[in-house]
Amino acid sequence: MANALITGASSGIGLSTARRLAQRGHQVLLLSYDEPELLQACSSLGPQAVPVLCDLSMPEQVEGLWLRLEESYGPIDTLINNAGIGLRAEVVDTEMADLRRLFEVNFFAAANLCRQAMACMSRRRRGHILNLTSAAARRSLPCIGAYGASKAALHGLTQSLRLEASGSGVTVSEVLPISVTTPFFARAGYQPRGLTQTPEQVAEQILLCLDGGQAERTTHWPTALGFVLDALFPNWVAAFLAWRYRRGS
Repeated sequence: MANALITGASSGIGLSTARRLAQRGHQVLLLSYDEPELLQACSSLGPQAVPVLCDLSMPEQVEGLWLRLEESYGPIDTLINNAGIGLRAEVVDTEMADLRRLFEVNFFAAANLCRQAMACMSRRRRGHILNLTSAAARRSLPCIGAYGASKAALHGLTQSLRLEASGSGVTVSEVLPISVTTPFFARAGYQPRGLTQTPEQVAEQILLCLDGGQAERTTHWPTALGFVLDALFPNWVAAFLAWRYRRGS
């Protein structure tokens, strides 16, 4: 039975992805800091779900986690770095303590797990690392500068790791969703504007990315087209978005 570790898996995208993998016969290791929610999530999935209680904002809990889990449950073939926290504030109003905690969860914990997983997977010459970033990793918007910066950092790390993993037997992928209707926004203290997707829609895209071994997959094709326009005409896009922001303020 193949093992998959999913962070932030007690609700939302992580839980929807875990459910799909469990239906395929995987043993899914669900990682979360919220013990009651985590146990409820595992109970809903049945015996193939394993709770992993871990606070990703605490580096000492993340260090060595991969080996501890493999000692208990056997080789882990898939890592899905899904966990993330948000913050709505203009850059000038962002407290440094909040910024550091956000980066600890969204970037440093994911980077550490990538490092740990890559070391073990490359020795076995098999495995798949998938990092869930965000459309904000490519083009951040007002009042989510800290969040966008953390996802942009993970995007850059994923690109480097993918090239470093070439020829090792390990696949490195990235999924860039738009806003998703999950408890994420309630915890971050705001609601998204514009188009949103469901956790199930994003989970489907994650499975397609895993199955196809794709480098990157954006969950919303008009957003992918926007990335192309941004790359070709960055100054025009910046001026347009500034106009939209001023108009909506």
